[in-house]
Amino acid sequence: MPRTKSNPVGRMFFQYNLNTNESTCKVPNCKNPVRTGNHSGNLENHIKQYHKEEYGILLREKEKNNSTYPTENGSTTNKRQKIEKTGPLDKMIIISKKTLTNVRLDKKTVVDACVQLVTTNGRPFQLLDDSGFKMIMNPIFNAIGDGFRMNSHNIKKHINEHAESIIKSIKADIDKKLISLKVDCVTRLNRSIIGVNIQYFKDEKLNTKTIGMTELFNRHTSEYLKQVLINILRKFNIDNRQVFSITCDNGANIVKMVRILNDTDEVHEDDGASSGSDSDEIESPISGDTDYLTESQLNTVLLEGEDFSDFSADDLQNEIVAAMSYNEQDPLTQCVRCSAHTLQLCIENGLKVEVIKSLLTKARKVVKVLRTQSYAALLKKDCLKQAVLDNATRWDTTYLMLVRLYELKKFCDDHHQINNDLKISDTNWQRFNNLIETLQPAYMASKKLQRSNLTLGDFYGVWIQTKQKLNRIGSALSIAIFNNMETRESKLLENDIFIAAIYLDPRYMCLLTDLNKKKAVDYLLKVWDLKNALTSVENTVESNVLEQHNSEDDITDTNNEDDDDFEGYLRTRATNSSQNSQNSISTINSSQGSNSILNSKLEDFGNINRLSYKEDIVNFWSENKNEMPELYQLAQILMAVPATQVSVERSFSGLKFILSDLRNAIGHDILENILIIRGNANTN
Repeated sequence: MPRTKSNPVGRMFFQYNLNTNESTCKVPNCKNPVRTGNHSGNLENHIKQYHKEEYGILLREKEKNNSTYPTENGSTTNKRQKIEKTGPLDKMIIISKKTLTNVRLDKKTVVDACVQLVTTNGRPFQLLDDSGFKMIMNPIFNAIGDGFRMNSHNIKKHINEHAESIIKSIKADIDKKLISLKVDCVTRLNRSIIGVNIQYFKDEKLNTKTIGMTELFNRHTSEYLKQVLINILRKFNIDNRQVFSITCDNGANIVKMVRILNDTDEVHEDDGASSGSDSDEIESPISGDTDYLTESQLNTVLLEGEDFSDFSADDLQNEIVAAMSYNEQDPLTQCVRCSAHTLQLCIENGLKVEVIKSLLTKARKVVKVLRTQSYAALLKKDCLKQAVLDNATRWDTTYLMLVRLYELKKFCDDHHQINNDLKISDTNWQRFNNLIETLQPAYMASKKLQRSNLTLGDFYGVWIQTKQKLNRIGSALSIAIFNNMETRESKLLENDIFIAAIYLDPRYMCLLTDLNKKKAVDYLLKVWDLKNALTSVENTVESNVLEQHNSEDDITDTNNEDDDDFEGYLRTRATNSSQNSQNSISTINSSQGSNSILNSKLEDFGNINRLSYKEDIVNFWSENKNEMPELYQLAQILMAVPATQVSVERSFSGLKFILSDLRNAIGHDILENILIIRGNANTN
């Protein structure tokens, strides 16, 4: 049944014909009497436009109808009240409750919210003293009672308490555990800060925590850096032997030439500034593998005018490693070469060819013309994207510049007769396209390497895939990058942590040589001894656990994946490795006692069925933790080793919210606590 019309316009002034769906105006001498349909709004608009007197009569009739509203029992109510209750938002607010009597809010929630405002949200302390904030919060403070207030002074006490609770929680998580460390330094507004992150597994989840954002006040000598780092570790009750690996990056694209250390076993002071551009050429005194990471997060800081401290990346690494191993017996602390920076250096070396440098100079010249005001306006008028100028220290921006320039090829061809600076020959256009095709695999790889939970096995898979793609392209640049990657891969495989992590990754274990497999087993035995020493557990395990055997039948072969080139390559390598290394691991000299049993289990694991590269290695070990408990514990230590420096750079990115031009007088203690709270706000 249709709804009864409340607007009387239809029955007062129109005659509706259902067959033709037309309404005819009954007002005499109407110039446009026929209207389609009988919608009251349209009919009322007609009366309002053509018949002023009748419109006044209509309004009075509507007012009369709205004054009363019949109810079921015959009584009347004010209909306007119902209209106001369902009317505009401002009217709804006027008749709503004037007091918030049922709001659930306690003192702890208010304190936590205020702490979050000035830490995670980066708001200044003075916000708590603003009149608008007080207008909102004073009634809540009064309801809580006991003279409770939050202001710019007492918020600092609550920040310190919140930071202490985070420190206490992290202490409990990492008690007697092997952890991986990430260290970096940054300078903002003339204040140098050393950032320290740790990474470890808990409840089968990878955890990354910020444990230090300490301001540096003295020259960055080895002794001073060692003392600062040791103080940070002591705050969290971290023993030096707990530090399993160190990922260290100090912005290698902007630091000066690394000093050559005469004695790599001695802790040296950095007595002066050095010059240069590539700090990757000098190797670590401990492992030969320096960690440099990810240019993407670092460049965000660089583009904002931030500047890094004057000591080199390898100096920082060497000093920290020395600090970790100082006066310790049989230290296992090693540095791991950063995946993203290693790939970056391979590509940058390839781009140093004079022909390519000349071609890129030509591209930059054209891009600068396209970015002028006149051509930028023309691009916008044609609904085209603006040209992008690269950053000389970021090869990935060079790739993006070429991609955008190639997208504007037609625009350049259409306008080069007017401006000869836009003229690019067909040969150069083809060269630009070849550069794009060559750099694309490396660009995609660099994006994959920015994952925060990247394992060393994941990195190695991306590395090998990128090498294969570059080799198939076959251009001069791709071959140059491929050769650089081959050279640097040999350095990666000199690191005990790296080959041990690959050995415990069934996806890529087949890529290790027999010698590297032997080195991996030896190193894993040492890691097991250190782990047991930290937990004060005898190197004996329940016999019913140790006697579990890791045969091939224990693991499901997941090779039934879509057949692609990389999967076929790994399958071939696995077959060749199995044929050429029968019982090769069994020649390892077994340790005495329980280690001999663990040694046997590690040897058996070397014969496990290969896992598809598409599988998740973390899920693999979670599914097999009961079948291989000792190896599962070792795998958690190795999978927690960070392959990149993303988390530290992300911690530094928050500095621009905390330390601004108008907020540079924050004390170093409260600054560190703010950054610790902020750095651990969204971690697992």
